[in-house]
Parts: sequence; structure tokens; C-alpha cells
Amino acid sequence: MSIIRYTLAIDAANSAQFVIDTERTCSAQDAATAPAWTALNHHQCPGCPLSAQPDSRCPAALDIAHIVEQFRELPSCQTVHVQALIGERTHSMHTDLQTALQSLLGLMLATSTCPILSRMKGPARLHMPFASVDETLFRMVGAYMIGQYLRGRSGQTTDGSLRGLAEFYEQVQNVNRHLKKRLDTMAGSDAHTNAIVSLMGMSMLVSFSLDQNLENLQPYALTSGRADA
Repeated sequence: MSIIRYTLAIDAANSAQFVIDTERTCSAQDAATAPAWTALNHHQCPGCPLSAQPDSRCPAALDIAHIVEQFRELPSCQTVHVQALIGERTHSMHTDLQTALQSLLGLMLATSTCPILSRMKGPARLHMPFASVDETLFRMVGAYMIGQYLRGRSGQTTDGSLRGLAEFYEQVQNVNRHLKKRLDTMAGSDAHTNAIVSLMGMSMLVSFSLDQNLENLQPYALTSGRADA
């Protein structure tokens, strides 16, 4: 189930399909034909572990470039029909372009080869289109705690406080901020930029929820105690 297909249709005559391989090991676009704003040293994230060479590209920017360029002239409010085919399941909805791109770009970024964002490849394998804040928080906390459990099983130190997850989301915010700076240098409309802003907002809300001791997820928690037969 590594292949996820997104189709965005404005009308019957105008649609675009994007095939995302969650297990890809290289960027979705050829660096030689990529736009200038994907250059690694163009608003490179502070602390980025990659070394900027004359022709090197930001892997996150390179992965979303073909999507951004295709919709750069359309406004955020443009109505689109979105269909996401994931294994044997199909998710679809009518929504605005900004929301559609938020879901599509979020998946592309989480499965990119960016050394920061690629840490989300695990939960991205169980991608949920158009996820709410609570759904995203539940999935990310669950994925993090599974990782901590497996670390403990192998004798490594574990983090039950979720401090590491909070620190990771600070890094995600840093990447999103600098992706937005890259997109701000493009000509065109605002849908792609607003989609990144929405991803920034989602990251902020998840971080805020972590600081609030996950109170938002209490209704979804597995209750403790012995289950009666």
C-alpha cells in the first residue's frame, strides 16, 4: 500500500493526478528542471544538516515543486473535487483548493527525503486525508509512543513525557516557516502558500495540545483497569 493517488478536479475537463510513493528514496522532480526557489541555499532552514552545494536542492521543496507549479495561478477559494485512493479505500470530498493542497502537500512533505520531515514517514504510511487536529494528534502521539515502547524493548532510554515529540514539532515548524519563505518569492496566486500556512497552524495546534497534557484526547483514550469477562 505504498502508492497513494490524489486526483484534484476543477471540472470534468480540468483535473490532475498525483501518484505518491511513500517509500520513495529520491525526489519527485528532477533537480535539473526544478525552479530556482528549490535551491538548498534559498531560505535554507537554520540547523539544516545538508551541505549547500552550487546545484544542490532542498529535498522538501523539490518534492512539492511539481504540485505547486501546477496550481500557482489558482486562488485558495477555488472549488475542487478531491479523491484520494489509498489501497482499497477511496476518500473524496468537495472543498477549496487550499484545503486540498494542505492534505496533498502534507503527505508529500512527510514522505520526502528531508532529514527532518522524513521522520514522519511511519504515520504517513497510514495517511488520513483531511485529518482534524485531534486525529492528527492521536496518530502522532500513538506513533511516537510505539517508537518509545520498541526502544524500551531493545534496552534504550525512553521518553514517556513526550518532550521529544514536542521538540520534533518545533523542528517541523521551522521547516514549514522556511518553505513558506521560499513560496513567498514565487509569482502567482496564494493557494500553495496558504496550504503551507495551514500546515504551520496544524503543527502549532498539535504542539499546543501536547503542552496541555493531551486533554483534547481524553475521550479517545483506552481506559485503564482490568476488563471484566
